[in-house]
Amino acid sequence: MDYYKIGQKIRKYRKLNGLSQEELAEKVGISVTHMSHIETANTKLSLQVLVDISKGLT
Repeated sequence: MDYYKIGQKIRKYRKLNGLSQEELAEKVGISVTHMSHIETANTKLSLQVLVDISKGLT
């Protein structure tokens, strides 16, 4: 799994939706630090967090 590409797509769609990392992290229920690490591929994300992020972007 390419976590870098996933993080870049999350960042792209977050920005297209006009959300800050803080706003999306709050919607998803994770810390801002964790959201930042997901977008920069400094951490792996669980399937549940990925699902929650996708819901937060819709």
